[in-house]
Amino acid sequence: MLFKIAMPLLMMFGPRLLPPLIKYVLLVWRLIFDRRVSLILRLLVPMSILYFLSPWDLVSDRFGPISKIDDLLVFALALLLLIKLSPRYVVNEHLGITPLEDRPQERDPDKVVDGSSRPVDEE
Repeated sequence: MLFKIAMPLLMMFGPRLLPPLIKYVLLVWRLIFDRRVSLILRLLVPMSILYFLSPWDLVSDRFGPISKIDDLLVFALALLLLIKLSPRYVVNEHLGITPLEDRPQERDPDKVVDGSSRPVDEE
C-alpha cells in the first residue's frame, strides 16, 4: 500500500528535489573537510551522527517515535549550524557563487573617469 502511494510521489517530486539535495550533501561534505571552517563546526555533523547511533538520548525510547525525532532534530541543527556559521565566502565558493563587486569599475568600466589628486594646504 505504501509503495503504491510513495512511488508516484517519488517520480513526480524526485526530479525537482534530488538536484538541490545532492548539491547540499556535497556542500556539507566539502565544508567538513575544508580547513578554513572552524574545527568545532566541522565536528558538529560527525558528532550528531554518533549521537544518532548512540544508545542514550535526550528523550528516552519509552516515548516511541518522538525519541527518533529528537535525533533527527539534532542532526538537522548540526547541518544548519555548519552551513550558516561557516564563512560566507567559503560557502559561496563551494556552491559556485561568484561574489558581486561593488566597485564602479566592475559594473560599468566606460563610465569611470581616471583622474589624479594632490593635497592642498589651507593656510
